[in-house]
Amino acid sequence: MHPSVRRLLTPVPDPILRQIMYRRRFGRWGNFKKPSRFTEFLTRRMLQDRSPEIAWTCDKRSMKDCAAERAPWINVPETLWHGTDLNELDLSTLPDHWVIKPNHQCKAVYFGDRSTTLADLRRVTKGWLRPYDRIAVGEWAYGQARRELIIEPRIGDGAPLIDYKFYVFHGQLKILHTDVGRFTDDFTEVFYNREWEPLDMTNEAPIGAAVPPPKNFGEMVRAAETLGAGYDFMRVDLYNLDGEVWFGELTPYPSGGMDPFNPDAVDLQLGAWWAGFDTVKEYPAELPRIINAANAVSSAGTVDLHHTVIFHSATDPADLVVPGRLPVPAEKEGAVP
Repeated sequence: MHPSVRRLLTPVPDPILRQIMYRRRFGRWGNFKKPSRFTEFLTRRMLQDRSPEIAWTCDKRSMKDCAAERAPWINVPETLWHGTDLNELDLSTLPDHWVIKPNHQCKAVYFGDRSTTLADLRRVTKGWLRPYDRIAVGEWAYGQARRELIIEPRIGDGAPLIDYKFYVFHGQLKILHTDVGRFTDDFTEVFYNREWEPLDMTNEAPIGAAVPPPKNFGEMVRAAETLGAGYDFMRVDLYNLDGEVWFGELTPYPSGGMDPFNPDAVDLQLGAWWAGFDTVKEYPAELPRIINAANAVSSAGTVDLHHTVIFHSATDPADLVVPGRLPVPAEKEGAVP
């Protein structure tokens, strides 16, 4: 965001700014006082939640300290260096593959190696120490993070990794997605339910190929639920390298609440989980149930979402059945009951 744009936005009250952003993105006004949608709950969190529990969740070093304390059985990337002056960095002390990123931002990262110079880093990180743009649009916790650069070893020494992003509601995993090829032109995403059945839904990113779950998926779920406990919602991002679980980060504001779900009923379902509803009987009539896939595996060894993913909604017949079919091996190893 250009500094002049940030200055123009500063006088606009956050509730008005977020409402305008929501309307432009979704084509409807959001109800942030009495939310029912996931995107509305996220916006209400941005506008209202100033608790100590949320304050540190956009500070990458604080996240890692939390993960090391609460889930000591998983791996947490070491902080090799942190600071604001690259002149204080000795590149000779770094491993062959490493990553530098701002401690107080997301979606900014540079992968370094033995050929990287300080001149490269000064060029790449120019502007990274400024206040994060998302502070200007209401994502409060980013403003509480320490503004500095951090360097970590690159997990996997440069090999491509799958990002596992767990949506934890009231300490329970409800849904997750895998990201492949982040920061590349080949980025794809696949959503799964808790039983690792792929879901024909998207959240702006192109849908990729479904794969079997990791053998230690249960250990990943345990870590995600441990780190997400104590919040009505928290997204917990993890990696899995050669059977070892690695911490990625906590994400209290996924996509700033600005990425639409397709089908739209998913936004309502995630909102129901945020509100604390967990069984069909407890749902208000207008909130759909996301999946009923007990008999999803067909004789061909695939999960047929055309027949099994059903959205129960009394108000929108278009969302009753989610079309599409995702071929996957009928392998259940590692799935969580």
